[in-house]
Amino acid sequence: MIELRECIGKLSSADEADRMYAAEDIGYANQADGVSPLLARLPEERSRAVREAIFGALRQIEDDVVIEGGLLLLDSEDSFLRNQAVEILRARGTKAIPFLDRAFQNGNGDRRKFVIDVLARLSDAGASGIYERALHDPDLNVVITAVESLGNARQTGFREKVEALISPGVHPMLLCACMEALAQIGEETAVDTVRARLGQGTALPGYLQPSYLKLLGAKGRAEDVSEVAETIGRDGLEEAALNALTALRNRYGSLKLPQALAQPLQDVVSRKASPLLAYHAIRLLGRLLDEPAVFGFVERCLEDPEKSVRIGAVQSLREAGSKKADAALCQGLRNESDAEVLQAWSAGLGGKSAK
Repeated sequence: MIELRECIGKLSSADEADRMYAAEDIGYANQADGVSPLLARLPEERSRAVREAIFGALRQIEDDVVIEGGLLLLDSEDSFLRNQAVEILRARGTKAIPFLDRAFQNGNGDRRKFVIDVLARLSDAGASGIYERALHDPDLNVVITAVESLGNARQTGFREKVEALISPGVHPMLLCACMEALAQIGEETAVDTVRARLGQGTALPGYLQPSYLKLLGAKGRAEDVSEVAETIGRDGLEEAALNALTALRNRYGSLKLPQALAQPLQDVVSRKASPLLAYHAIRLLGRLLDEPAVFGFVERCLEDPEKSVRIGAVQSLREAGSKKADAALCQGLRNESDAEVLQAWSAGLGGKSAK
């Protein structure tokens, strides 16, 4: 105890190194009596290194008083202290659940939201009661945080409860959060629920359409590709639509794309507003290679200045698996020198050299 008292005294030293080493030594001592002085030092400590040493010490002390101290820090106006407190509480795992439950019931809106932030990385079944209350919380931000957390944590047991929140009178931010969560934990019926309660396609408000498209891509049926395709040319929806089409293509191996997509997808590639979107567009064009104009376009893309476009063209033609596609690859890549493009080609040749 004498050594611990000495270390606690050095937390007030004018020397930064002394304060840092004192905090570390208190952590090594692993005694509950060291927690309160460490917590008391944090608000006045200006050194980032010492603050980190203090939190490192708190992580080492195994007593539950650390959990109680961490919960108090959730009320701090200092974002660094709050974020570090969240990490400490997460590290305590199941042991922290009863404390978090009490803090949620007794805390203000901000504390309740931070409690949900802690739960975001805990898959403990004991947290279900907190989530139940959070979904009916009077503070909208708490409800949104809970919905987002349930989706990110793949908490499928709350699927129906998240669906139940969807209705025309719900706040736009919560509706978007619900769709985003259902894209991760929902089933095909989630799409039906949204359509029944809010409408579909152009009937939906513009702010909901990106989240709706994400839900269609993740949980929609193969026939939903037509609805997604209709949104390609709409302002602000190009990325969401391409991502949804790509997700549907990946989920349904034999998915047929509407021929009407050919020109909009070529336009995306030609504009090159984003190399990633151009890549997704040309990969989708691979499902339309039976159309001569599309085949010719993809073939010309083998010589495009943008590498991601060339890689996408190689992969699309390679997957076609026809003699015509193979001939186009051999001709179009005769002067190719980029290793990644050549690798994309050789990957379809059983590892043989592409040259």
